[in-house]
Amino acid sequence: MPPNPLPTIGLGTTTLVSFIILFIVYLLIMGFILWLAGEIVVGRKVTFGEAIAVAGTGTFLVGAVVAFLGLIGLLLGVLIFLLLVKHYFKTGWLGAIGVGITAIVVVVVITFILGAVLVGALFGFPKIF
Repeated sequence: MPPNPLPTIGLGTTTLVSFIILFIVYLLIMGFILWLAGEIVVGRKVTFGEAIAVAGTGTFLVGAVVAFLGLIGLLLGVLIFLLLVKHYFKTGWLGAIGVGITAIVVVVVITFILGAVLVGALFGFPKIF
């Protein structure tokens, strides 16, 4: 088994540090996507802090509901997410649904662009040797 690259200071510390780092990265990415979707749909200035609040709160609430209620929890999780967007972005139900759909479109577009850049970087650059 290869040595662990992260230092440990106790039992499970490496896992906890990794989780915290990944969660912060997740919040920044999801916050940016929700902020962009909110700016496009809501029309008023949506702050990055509001988007981070929706991403963080939504992650814990939706995760808990899905963990405890299963498939029904997934439907309830969508409702919770829409309620969070409605509350933090100060919009109605249609605006919240629009932000959700726009966030999905933004993720697809960003993924497509990053994939195209990666394919271009891997296969498009001329070989030196």
